[in-house]
Amino acid sequence: MQHPELVIVGLTCSVVGVFFLANSIRFREPRKALEDALGVASRSLLRVRDTALNNMQVMLGFLFLTTGFLLQVIAQWDTELSTLLLSAGIIVVAALVYVVGAYSSRRAFRKMLKEYFQSQPWSFQDDMALTKEIGEALGVPLDPDMTVEAYVHRVRQALGVKDTPRTNTLTDRARRIALPGR
Repeated sequence: MQHPELVIVGLTCSVVGVFFLANSIRFREPRKALEDALGVASRSLLRVRDTALNNMQVMLGFLFLTTGFLLQVIAQWDTELSTLLLSAGIIVVAALVYVVGAYSSRRAFRKMLKEYFQSQPWSFQDDMALTKEIGEALGVPLDPDMTVEAYVHRVRQALGVKDTPRTNTLTDRARRIALPGR
């Protein structure tokens, strides 16, 4: 079942999709992104301004690219079982590559967090929302009755950062970490 018109339309959709994806790419070094997230980099609104446009371009790019490829597959489909099995095998391999990539990127992110906080002084108690995010990324358990100091201590241990002495007032010791929904 050869349909050359579907191949041409599919290739056109793929070219449009690649254009949108290429337009949306922002090259940023991961360490620079970490500095931006923690507010220690130079401040600029230029990146924020283009975020919505970049997100829309990524969505459109993948939509057009996927549509283009599917149209090409339909145009060339020969209805043989071996082709179907080979295609299914490729999808399974892609899923496995995704799982391995997701795992390794999480490990690299944890390593980057540790390197950053071991080289930069940081007051974890001043931004508990960020400290909880860091704790979640590192797998630090959070108990509902845990004090701020105890949780900060656990996060610092997970990062390999030494505790800094701090004068504690009675209200600091009694303060609990706010948990959503509790």
